[in-house]
Amino acid sequence: MAGDGELTPRRWRILSFLALHGSATTSDIAVVAGVPRLTAHRDLTWLHIAGLVGRERSAEDRAHAWWYRITGEGTELLGRDLISSGRPVPLHLGQRHWRGAHYLLFLPLLEASRQDPGRCGLFQWLTTLDTSVWLRERGLAHLRADGYGVWLEDGRCVRFLVHVDAGPVGGAIAERERATAGLDAVLAGYRRSDPVVPVGVVLVIARDEAREVNLLDDLVSRPLRAPIAVTTVELLQRCWPHEQVWRMPAVGTDRHRLIDLPLPPGLSR
Repeated sequence: MAGDGELTPRRWRILSFLALHGSATTSDIAVVAGVPRLTAHRDLTWLHIAGLVGRERSAEDRAHAWWYRITGEGTELLGRDLISSGRPVPLHLGQRHWRGAHYLLFLPLLEASRQDPGRCGLFQWLTTLDTSVWLRERGLAHLRADGYGVWLEDGRCVRFLVHVDAGPVGGAIAERERATAGLDAVLAGYRRSDPVVPVGVVLVIARDEAREVNLLDDLVSRPLRAPIAVTTVELLQRCWPHEQVWRMPAVGTDRHRLIDLPLPPGLSR
């Protein structure tokens, strides 16, 4: 067992995660590292004392949880290691930020993977910035997705892009418009050229049920070539994202598992 004074491989992974994903709580790190919360707390405390991560509490958080972020010293150490090993240094290393897709899909899918190893797993996940690079490399720079993932389950695989509906922006929106305001912008990039996207499905997380219904109705009246599946923030907070929470336009009201989403003819996962 490694001594408490060492930068162990697990602590190195935690440092790398914070550099690539932004600030995170102890509970988040416990899920990512696959360790008990107390172990994650000890590792983060060690990294904090070593000056490699900083921590702060939000005045609005009633739980008073610490939020950890890599420091300049930690970023420099990580960057030097990447360069010395001949690996590229990712863009904005140490300056990343969490988005809604991380909390609503990434962490829950990762936790589901840990609970049922061998049967299902999150094989790959790209943050918003890395997803933009991935799209640009494929000639889809006009698309603005919040994440990209690859989910494996029962020997099958589905690749997906994810968009999180920000909801109506500003306080001057009439109540009758709240269910539709800003929805056009969620999939605007797909309507611009209606591209064939190299994923099995495009996932959209609506702020509430009314916005989900309006988005599905719009997709029925103005269909896209890209297969779209929709759910709500509330459903994802009550269920695992790989359970039967996803609906697709023009295929009835049933909800489906992520791995079972019915795709249009001619499209593969």
